[in-house]
Amino acid sequence: MTLPLEGVRILDSAHQYPGPYCSMLLADMGAEVLKVERPGAGDPARQVPDFFQTINRNKRSLTLDVKHPEGKEILLRLVKQCDVFTEGFRPGVTNRLGIDYEALSKINPRLVYCSISGYGQDGPFRDVPGHDLNYQSMAGMLEGFLDKDGEYIAPRITVGDLSSGMFAAMGILAGLMSREKSGKGLYVDVSMFDGLLSWMGASVGMTYSLGMFDFGQDAGYGIFKGADGKSFSLGIAHEDWFWQRLCSVIGLEQHAGLNALERRLQRPDIEKEMQSVFSGKDRDEWVRMLIEADVPVAPVNDMATLPGDPHVQARNLIQDIELASGQTIRQVSFPIEFSTCDAKKIRRPPPELGEHTDQVLSEIGYSDEDVLRLRTDGVV
Repeated sequence: MTLPLEGVRILDSAHQYPGPYCSMLLADMGAEVLKVERPGAGDPARQVPDFFQTINRNKRSLTLDVKHPEGKEILLRLVKQCDVFTEGFRPGVTNRLGIDYEALSKINPRLVYCSISGYGQDGPFRDVPGHDLNYQSMAGMLEGFLDKDGEYIAPRITVGDLSSGMFAAMGILAGLMSREKSGKGLYVDVSMFDGLLSWMGASVGMTYSLGMFDFGQDAGYGIFKGADGKSFSLGIAHEDWFWQRLCSVIGLEQHAGLNALERRLQRPDIEKEMQSVFSGKDRDEWVRMLIEADVPVAPVNDMATLPGDPHVQARNLIQDIELASGQTIRQVSFPIEFSTCDAKKIRRPPPELGEHTDQVLSEIGYSDEDVLRLRTDGVV
């Protein structure tokens, strides 16, 4: 069965987290991804091997010094044969290297070129260095991560990296669709900050309308503990019918008639009553009872319990694969299912640094003697 992106060739020079996550999603859908890395060092993410492996499956690795004239010539040969080029340098670096969109599109007018950067290719923060926490700060996202004392919390999940990887994949797919109509490629400018601000769109709009960022959460929306100390989440956002079912199950019928606004205003007191009730039974018993009553509920998993979750197993969302070394690693599968093919199946483990260099150079016409010379000269 043919995967959706089979036949699409991607030259991937974007390193760290956003670029590799983007290209892994595209590779999972069948794209042929060639990862371009620096000789000797590779993607900086390789400094943490376990992290690198989680976002680089289904790819090949080529080592190449693009600052060397022959290295640049190899890159240009590859560009002629590719559909997509990705880069994650600071704005202006590709211009200095001579591998910017204008230069590469002259060689391949059908090329879809995607840049991923912190703040985008223009604007006053264009050249300011940053990482995920900086972009979340600028986007106003940390206002949603306050502790009980009103102090900001630094989130442990790098949502800016991940969201920009997803937006980059979306932009590339749109670019490929556009090319089918126009016959020409295009440039895709993805900003981690812009993506996070997009995710904050509802908050921005509601703050403008209501004059406040947080107008409170439903008393039925939160995390509680059972008698065994294990946690579970309730997800009643505003629905009166879910609230009435919850009150019936836990014996708080006196609160069943409260509407969503009343539940928000009385949340602290009701929350204490609910936790008192939940302390009477173990977590899993509450989860079972509330699922049977059709109330939004879920156990709070951790990294130890997640692989054994029956729903995770039923959807084949976590797989163990074997590296060339014989080591077994754990991977989270591609999260979309297609009716005509299996994109969850991992076809290739994460590559060793430069594992496919000889193979790739042979494919574009270099002899064994050429490859040996290029290695001796430090080009690959």
